[in-house]
Amino acid sequence: MAKDRVELSERVQQRIAECEADVRAILYGEAGCPVWGTSFAEIERVAMSVGEELSRRFMGASAGGQVSEMPPDALVCEGEEAQLLGTTARPLETEAGRVEYQTVQAYLPKSRRAFFPSGEGAGDGRR
Repeated sequence: MAKDRVELSERVQQRIAECEADVRAILYGEAGCPVWGTSFAEIERVAMSVGEELSRRFMGASAGGQVSEMPPDALVCEGEEAQLLGTTARPLETEAGRVEYQTVQAYLPKSRRAFFPSGEGAGDGRR
């Protein structure tokens, strides 16, 4: 059953097809398929595991990569500029399983409180 999915470009679909063939060869050997008699349920179980691993890696790298793309004004809250303290690992449970990615840690010195910028990016629902 299709969930809310994004249509992938032809280029992305082609690259996935190339990777899929390589992964099947690694999993199943030169034939690229499981031995005769393997149930479809078992093929599905393996395929879903592969897909979920790809999904977890993709989400972690995509969300974590936003740290280096954060605009300077993302550290401003109510006119006060936060001091960047570094990054921290953030765990998140997804449909594909647990994902961990890096998020910014900052501090508002005048307000004496932690600050977690949430401009356009992971978690705010905007693109």
